[in-house]
Amino acid sequence: MDANAYLKKLGWKGSGHSLDHQGRGIRKPLLIAHKQDQLGLGTKKAAHKTDDQWWLRAFDASLKTIGTGEESTLSQIRKNGINRGGLYGFFVRGEDLEGTI
Repeated sequence: MDANAYLKKLGWKGSGHSLDHQGRGIRKPLLIAHKQDQLGLGTKKAAHKTDDQWWLRAFDASLKTIGTGEESTLSQIRKNGINRGGLYGFFVRGEDLEGTI
């Protein structure tokens, strides 16, 4: 379907005129920006380049503790267990549920 013919049939005067019957409104179409990258909507380009910085910071922190006599986080987890603190440290194991079948 031809959009120009359809709009002219409804009373549009043609290109260079607005769609409003009193001439109010924009006369040129709105232009859109085409995405040329593979990032998601709303993602900033600078954030994409620094995604792996958390790994670098963790590596630097572990290098700083070498030879200082401090105990690393990994060795603390091995000694104390993963259930001692952290995100899941406050969970308590309850009784088992029985099946209904």
